[in-house]
Amino acid sequence: MDKEFLSQIDHVDELIPSTEKLDDDVLICECFCVNVGDIREACHSLKVLDIKTVQNSFNLGHGCQGCLKNIDTWVNKIF
Repeated sequence: MDKEFLSQIDHVDELIPSTEKLDDDVLICECFCVNVGDIREACHSLKVLDIKTVQNSFNLGHGCQGCLKNIDTWVNKIF
């Protein structure tokens, strides 16, 4: 088998989108102590699903920026 194919098999979990939803207590932003439940509640209250509005509401990215560096791992697992 060719090496590229074997490499893809090793990383197949990264290629398949996850439908798993995160629990409310999963911490998204350590700097401002924002968890998934906070984001869900704010989106429900504000009636928005826009990540930019969420960023501004919680100052996401204004600390170490780790939450935004890892946004691909959590943004699609909140709703």
